[in-house]
Amino acid sequence: MKDCLIINTTQIDLMKHCLGFDNDKVTGTKHRKYEAYRNYFTSSGDHSDWDDLVKQGLATKRDFPHGVGDIPQVYFVSDDGKEFLGKIIGVEISETD
Repeated sequence: MKDCLIINTTQIDLMKHCLGFDNDKVTGTKHRKYEAYRNYFTSSGDHSDWDDLVKQGLATKRDFPHGVGDIPQVYFVSDDGKEFLGKIIGVEISETD
């Protein structure tokens, strides 16, 4: 992960939405944990907030040929992105297998 990352609250919300984050599903009190049941966000074209996260290594993207719109894309929160988001919200984030 880079030393200096700059993201905005919209990007934090996008990452949480991508992972299906639900505070009610966080377990533990001292060591809070969340198991994401998904990790994808589809878009009908390039999305500047997501593209910025990709440039910073917090997300990845690829073409989504079965999507809609001019340039359908699918974005994923990267492992570095999960670690970064987890530090911001105080929760260890993992994914279901």
